[in-house]
Amino acid sequence: MNEFLDKVVLAVLVGIVSNGMFLILLSRLRPRLIISPYIARGKSTLDGRLIFRIKVINRSKYPVTNIRAQLHLMKPYQSIGGEVSKSKSIRLVRADPIVLDKFSKKDIDVNYAYRFVTYEDIDKLWGDDTIQFIRFRITCQHGLSGFGGYFFRDFRVKRKTIKEGDFYKGNTFEIG
Repeated sequence: MNEFLDKVVLAVLVGIVSNGMFLILLSRLRPRLIISPYIARGKSTLDGRLIFRIKVINRSKYPVTNIRAQLHLMKPYQSIGGEVSKSKSIRLVRADPIVLDKFSKKDIDVNYAYRFVTYEDIDKLWGDDTIQFIRFRITCQHGLSGFGGYFFRDFRVKRKTIKEGDFYKGNTFEIG
């Protein structure tokens, strides 16, 4: 009986340790997105309208899926309990691309990068950057592990944030 209990306890311990190691390895497989520190302002190549773009690069070795992005104009207010922020949604043309491919310098189509676009005039909406700021948020899932990721960037100083032009193609946030 004692020998049987030893084998059961050993089997349970081995199972717990191996599952723990597997979870630790799997938890390292998370999305790694980088959001541009700038918003590019330019003209649409389709119809010449004013357009604003935010570029995101997937730096993971695997694709990311289930992508959802939001863009908001935030304005902090004082309330009884402290400061709270109210937000106004800024519509993105396509806030949910299906997939961003894995990062690869050999990818000549640069499918690991995506430009989120809005036609709403951020210059007019963002009137006072001393009390307002722009927040871009994105969630996604790792293509292999299924673990989710949440990323955001706050754009706080208008003159340093909005740059005239368009993002260069590839693994860069330069605007030309």
